[in-house]
Amino acid sequence: MSVRAIVENILISKFKLMLKNLFLIVMMMTCFLSFGQQSNFSIEANFPYTFGDNFVDEGYNGAIDIGLKYKFASYDIVDLGASLNAGAFYRDDSRFDGAPDVNGTAILFQPRVYASFKINGAPRFHPMVGLGYSFFAFHIEEKNFAGANFQENSSDDGINLNLAVAYDIAAKWFLQLQYDYVRLNARDVRKTSYNQNANILKAGIGYRF
Repeated sequence: MSVRAIVENILISKFKLMLKNLFLIVMMMTCFLSFGQQSNFSIEANFPYTFGDNFVDEGYNGAIDIGLKYKFASYDIVDLGASLNAGAFYRDDSRFDGAPDVNGTAILFQPRVYASFKINGAPRFHPMVGLGYSFFAFHIEEKNFAGANFQENSSDDGINLNLAVAYDIAAKWFLQLQYDYVRLNARDVRKTSYNQNANILKAGIGYRF
């Protein structure tokens, strides 16, 4: 077995473990919180799709995003709440012709507050807007042109604007489409649009307790 195959197998194993841990964390939080005011909580699973002229879209593909929402206030026209999403991405070097072999993953954490609006004429639709902060954690394993292997861990963070719409398909189940814009700080790299703007589209399904 080649060195590259060994590295790929190790990365796949780490990635599967990472996804398992993310799922377990959200499930544990859900089980714990569901003993409280159950109707105020919801959980969701999404597929994240990166796009735009930026390093996140160019270097990573989405794998999964899971989220937990808590509604802490309800009014005639709007519900207010807080949410936490955790997403996983894997490195994609197919767009870098002739580049060294690079494998890696990225984890995204997104705490935020949100407002969900009520439409009298369309009670199944729920437009939402959210504001929060996003944290990226990157792990890269690379073989350079000389054949040497090395690892690198890095992180970045920034303000996150979220726009979404949910559609109720049953009493407790809903479909959801979200757009996330993240303005990263780019502390360790040049501050350009390519390094600071991240765009993520998410489509998924959710359940209200």
